Amino acid sequence: MHFLIVSGAAQGQITPARRLARALVAAAEPGVIIRATLAVPLSALRRMFPGKAAGAAAGEGAVVLSDGAGVDYAAFTDGFDDGFQPERCDGAAFVGRLQLVGPASLARLAAALRARGRPVTCVVYTLLLPFAAAVARDLDVPAYFFWTMPAAVLSVYYHYFHGRHGLVDAAAGVRDDPNRRVQVPGLEFLRARDLPSLLTGPSPYLPAFREMFHVVEATAAASCHAHGQSGAKPRVLVNTFDALEPKALASVPGIDLIPVGPMVTDTEADDGGDLFEQDDGAGYMQWLDKQQDASVVYVAFGSLAVLSPRQLEEIRRCLEVTGRPFLWVVRRDNRDVGGGGGAATGLLTPAGGGMVVEWCSQARVLAHRAVGCFVTHCGWNSTLETVACGVPAVMAPQWSDQATNARMAEARWGVGVRAEAAADGTVLSSELSRGIDAVMGDSDGARAIRRRARTWKARAAMALGATADDAEVDGDATAARNLRRFVQGVRSREREREQKKAGQS
Repeated sequence: MHFLIVSGAAQGQITPARRLARALVAAAEPGVIIRATLAVPLSALRRMFPGKAAGAAAGEGAVVLSDGAGVDYAAFTDGFDDGFQPERCDGAAFVGRLQLVGPASLARLAAALRARGRPVTCVVYTLLLPFAAAVARDLDVPAYFFWTMPAAVLSVYYHYFHGRHGLVDAAAGVRDDPNRRVQVPGLEFLRARDLPSLLTGPSPYLPAFREMFHVVEATAAASCHAHGQSGAKPRVLVNTFDALEPKALASVPGIDLIPVGPMVTDTEADDGGDLFEQDDGAGYMQWLDKQQDASVVYVAFGSLAVLSPRQLEEIRRCLEVTGRPFLWVVRRDNRDVGGGGGAATGLLTPAGGGMVVEWCSQARVLAHRAVGCFVTHCGWNSTLETVACGVPAVMAPQWSDQATNARMAEARWGVGVRAEAAADGTVLSSELSRGIDAVMGDSDGARAIRRRARTWKARAAMALGATADDAEVDGDATAARNLRRFVQGVRSREREREQKKAGQS
């Protein structure tokens, strides 16, 4: 079996796609060999493996690296081989270019893999890549969508696109009534202000999201027709686990959601694959080793958000005021915000004991005993990692699904608090300090948050097939079981296809 897993160029898609590829390879039954090729846009491949991908031109078919976990890496073009630059090209133009050039490039990659003796037997694709389903159809192999956000967010989009008027009205009226409750079964805890930002304001990506859902449902209908079946639901892999979102997983009547997460990394085996060079020379892990247990404030806002000079200054002030040791990630492309002076110049040396790095292994940091709090944008990968590591969070969501994630972490799981933004979107140092004290302080509420964080760490470990101390448990862990059943289904379909071809010959 050979899975072709197709990811966009964003770190938020590449990370779970890479982890899924490794998990699929590991899900092979005795006597069955599973291969996986992770295909990413050429611009991303060049950043993930600098030097190794330098010689690739258009990129299709060039397997740049085979890692020790049984995953190959290859490239296709999304039309932006030098990288997408939002300041030069808007989102609508990006999506249009991607849909124009992506299908032919992905088809050429599949042909090149066949020529190497590794024909694709199943395609799995992430956000904004619905054309991958058409490529799979031409190859006569199944295609599955891998949703890299929470099931609750998928449910919100599904009901929105299917015209659930209470939800549509809440999204349209968010400015008038931000606390209006969302009317979706199982998601009553959400308010209008917690909805994904693509629904509450103009977004060039919303039509592409709508098309993704249309393709998922249309692909399932076409497959049922081809196999003489009726009524089968489309199946979507979701990066979550049963215990974390039981009601959300059951709230989408038209789609069979398969939880295969949490797709969090093995901190020892996850070597490389980031779009940014890790600042290992700073010695941040050695510095963490010298800190007391649960004493460090870890601050990171992901791979996309570019914080304003004012926001950077507010974070710097917060770290000074709290007086706790800190590890702060400020990407290189965010250090020059504001030109040659002002907040950007002094932000790298806040008073007190701490470190500022350009990029780090977040999974290793969050798993370290010294980290006691995560100040985060609440992207889904970061949210899952903080849950899996049992680290309480202070959440300052920026866009997309992050407000929804923050609401769930605070109101459903109780593992953190949301830091509220001022009118201009800036989260003030006083609000960040309040949040840090609310999860790291000595109050009954802070202790309760830390207890719940430890409980969810154990639940995530069980979903992955290990106890909280990483000991093996029985083989009925959620992610392993669901992936095994998924692979068995794909294998059965592959056999059916081979028998059909044999009967026609």
